Amino acid sequence: MKNNKFIISFTLAFTGILFTGSLLVASASYFNNKEIEILTSQCYQNKGEPTLEINNELTNNYSFECNKSQI
Repeated sequence: MKNNKFIISFTLAFTGILFTGSLLVASASYFNNKEIEILTSQCYQNKGEPTLEINNELTNNYSFECNKSQI
């Protein structure tokens, strides 16, 4: 009986940790994607050419640079 309670408690805790971790990764990805959209549109408005490098596909961790032309 105690063994079953331990297994159920462990399963619930593990599931909670997985759910929380997934939620955090999804949130980071969403907000990084929104930030990339804003940075890109601002770069184009300032007559620049954006350079974007995605460092992590899962979270959309990135490096961004706006190169303005010298015309």
